[in-house]
Amino acid sequence: MRRVLALTMILTLSLALPAVAGGGPNNIVIASPTADGAKLHRTSVKVSSTGSQSVTSTNLANATPHDCTGCEGIAVAFQALIVTGDSTTLSPTNAAVAVNTNCTSCGAFAYAYQYVVTADHGTHLSRDGRAKIADIRRQATAATNAGLAYGDLDAKLTQLAGEFKAAVVDDLEHSGADPHDGDPEADIDEAPAAS
Repeated sequence: MRRVLALTMILTLSLALPAVAGGGPNNIVIASPTADGAKLHRTSVKVSSTGSQSVTSTNLANATPHDCTGCEGIAVAFQALIVTGDSTTLSPTNAAVAVNTNCTSCGAFAYAYQYVVTADHGTHLSRDGRAKIADIRRQATAATNAGLAYGDLDAKLTQLAGEFKAAVVDDLEHSGADPHDGDPEADIDEAPAAS
């Protein structure tokens, strides 16, 4: 009997799903197969803007195969938030949870990356930036479905997370706007811990 358990935690380690409430867009990816031999691979790569006073967006990758034999769940969530205006609360949540329950020879892998940048009203991702994000989305989906060992998949997704952040930072446009007036230390950047 072989059980594979991969936990990748960014901000919050919890075996239960964190509450999904509050202001701003959420990005929730769930891959929880229950049938013997089922392979459920889900990927979401999103860039969203919000002008909410309270930004409590959740980026969650949740892979929880259960009650099956030889099944696999892979969940991958990338989220970039462009926060415009003067938010009074900025407390996003980024979490990856991978757990097998009552499984035999099952696999679970979860990866979550969230990047939050504050900017002036009217700031958005340029056409080139959207093209780069679309390419990263294709690469993340291809990697998720490639049958890579979890360590190799983690390395590929970490590389893509760096490209994702760069695409957002480099391709914001609004009459000369830079993320937080060009002060990268003022941005919130949550990246997977090095293994």
